[in-house]
Amino acid sequence: MKRYTFISAAGATLGALAGAEWYLRQRDHVNNRDRWFHEGYDGSHPYNVFHNRSGWELMPGYNVAGIRINQYGFRGDDISKRKDPNVVRIMCLGDSCTFGTSGDESPYPYQLKQRLDTMDLEADYQTINAGVEGHATINALLRLPRLLTFHPDVLIIYLGWNDMWIGNPKHYPDMRRKTQSYWHYGNGAQTGLRLIDSAKDGLGLDAPPPIGSFDIDVFIPTNFEFNMERIIRTARKAGVQVVLTTLPTLIPQHNGQPSLLCLEKLHYPAFFAQGDLERIKELHEIYDTSIRQLAMREDVELIDLNAAFSDQDTKGDTYFSNTWLPSVEGNQIIARALADGLYEREIVR
Repeated sequence: MKRYTFISAAGATLGALAGAEWYLRQRDHVNNRDRWFHEGYDGSHPYNVFHNRSGWELMPGYNVAGIRINQYGFRGDDISKRKDPNVVRIMCLGDSCTFGTSGDESPYPYQLKQRLDTMDLEADYQTINAGVEGHATINALLRLPRLLTFHPDVLIIYLGWNDMWIGNPKHYPDMRRKTQSYWHYGNGAQTGLRLIDSAKDGLGLDAPPPIGSFDIDVFIPTNFEFNMERIIRTARKAGVQVVLTTLPTLIPQHNGQPSLLCLEKLHYPAFFAQGDLERIKELHEIYDTSIRQLAMREDVELIDLNAAFSDQDTKGDTYFSNTWLPSVEGNQIIARALADGLYEREIVR
């Protein structure tokens, strides 16, 4: 009798714990959704929808005002989740620079596909636009497991601007830790069990990350590098060939007076004074250098998109809409540089 009583009590305890975990997960989902709709989201991009893991993603099936999103939440044409074995699938992971502006022909993944189609290549190539406006490396990292279910052969990673915009060197928290979701990023090491995480939080055991302060000449974007390393290693473990890109920009790369229109288009992070061109140049070079060093450390290919614009300073206001966002003409240069770079490295043939 005692044995059955023990089994019943154990079963009831496990059931209660499972029920509590389920309740806390549902509450967590609702709290994050409310935070998205009432605190963090201004409704300016109606095709962005709440996602409890990665923060926000694209609304499948949206097709309004030159923004067309397919059935799987990627910008562009409908695709089959099962990859054709005779097609090489290139996935383009990024932010607004990958997502593009209004119009099907705007994004560089579309332009890249058009460029590859004009080349005398042995294989057929498909590009997938996996860009989401506003995403930083942490959002991309949390999306990656789902993206890999589409079995890309090549992953082009064009990320960094949103990390740059939120990464104030003078107030730089150490976020180098695994996290279960975007909403818990920086809140300490998450266990994956809300019961344990809630108990740690209630007992004050989940300490906030330490904050560092760095002069820009010694600043290293460690959070950005940590997330990028995990993205690269996760993709390579899945058998995907990774290609990094530097960050092309409207910021003038040479000494000389930029045009008035260029100066008007330039945006600055909130932690810099408006018009502080030298400091934003320094910060951009820090991230570009980090990307180059990541490519060397992780032994992956790098295509220097910034170099593709090195002789275009006088036309920068044509090729960019603001500090980071390429125009359609800018994306044509990016697509050409990528197609040529992929071919030279024998990634496409």
